[in-house]
Amino acid sequence: MAFGVVEWFVLVFAILVIIKLLICSFNPKGWLNLTKGLYKNGIVLFIVELILAAILFYYLLMELSIVQIFATITLGALLTGMTFAIYSKESMSFAGKILKAKTLLNKAWLPVLIWLALAIWTLVELF
Repeated sequence: MAFGVVEWFVLVFAILVIIKLLICSFNPKGWLNLTKGLYKNGIVLFIVELILAAILFYYLLMELSIVQIFATITLGALLTGMTFAIYSKESMSFAGKILKAKTLLNKAWLPVLIWLALAIWTLVELF
């Protein structure tokens, strides 16, 4: 089977998920050290993720509608929400710190705009 861009993204992501779960299961401190390295320069990580997301989104739009893509995003958000729900006390503490500082829109304006644009685009397509 010849892989297209979407399949390559999914293959790499699936392998990374399995590696992460294995490392977190057997060596959580090792995972923490790895993530500290990745987040050492958060802006570079943000830019790399933004570029990869844009590329993947472009190729997904060739195969799927925005409604189908947003449904998939919804699934990912629900799975992420389940994980945060298990750590609800810590999650709420973290969220409180971010919202108390009132820096969400100052720091995360681009992801907020992307979420807003995707939600509005989806609503336009639905109605």
